[in-house]
Amino acid sequence: MPKTALVLNGCGAKGAFQLMAEKYARAKKGYTWDIIAGVSVGALNGVLLAMGKHERLEQIWRELTPARVFGRKPGFWTYSKLLFGAKSIYSRGPLWRLIDREIDPDEVQIPIRIYSVSLASGLSRCFSPDDPHFKQAVLASTAIPIIWPPVNIGPGLMCMVDGAVRNISPFGDVLDFEPDELIIIDCSPAEPPVLPCPAKNVLEIGRRSLELAAHEIFLTDCTALLRINSMVKEAAGHGVTLHNEKGKPFKYYRAVVIAPDEPLDDALDFSPRAIARSMEAGWERAKQVLG
Repeated sequence: MPKTALVLNGCGAKGAFQLMAEKYARAKKGYTWDIIAGVSVGALNGVLLAMGKHERLEQIWRELTPARVFGRKPGFWTYSKLLFGAKSIYSRGPLWRLIDREIDPDEVQIPIRIYSVSLASGLSRCFSPDDPHFKQAVLASTAIPIIWPPVNIGPGLMCMVDGAVRNISPFGDVLDFEPDELIIIDCSPAEPPVLPCPAKNVLEIGRRSLELAAHEIFLTDCTALLRINSMVKEAAGHGVTLHNEKGKPFKYYRAVVIAPDEPLDDALDFSPRAIARSMEAGWERAKQVLG
């Protein structure tokens, strides 16, 4: 049987695009996933998909509000605390309660890999449901720096944050699985949106910089991936087998990227209207790409 891998990257509230793009692929085109990899919001979406909680995941997104994600709206004193050692603007409480309530590693039905980055070592770490602190790893993978505080998962895994800081496109472990087809759902268009005034304050500057850096990492990784894939196919046509640095033969696979053709709403805009727009865009874009 052909094997299909699903890769979900991250960008906060834009994960609603991801949700409906995956739903179209699965419900309308008959896709099933043999392995899933996700970072940031893609980790949270991916784990619930791997558990088979498709309807519940959609319900969660449709019921999201800023209050359910962030808790209290920050005021002057919240921002002032950043000057005196606070590690984030928001508490991780609402997000942790969602993860703790909805995720059960024992119910995972499909191999899933998620990623988080250590601010201490700078290294990206891969987690699977077998890890004893898997829920904390999901929380860490979704912890956008400054917005939410870093997560101490366990010994040697301190100050863990959003996996997208370094590993926006987790292709490596997926390709080791040797899929025949790779579906990549990106939450950003090929070119980043031009904002009229992106530098309103230091938070906006930091968030915009992180978004641009993550987008560039994804484009670089994806371009390299598709280039190697094309070379593998061409070489095979001449009876030549290409190998990676470990001596393992490269395998050709069909790669499909589903990404918005227009900018979505802000990554921190969890308003029902913004989420609905992203969901509609995800469904329509998947329909255009997959037919």
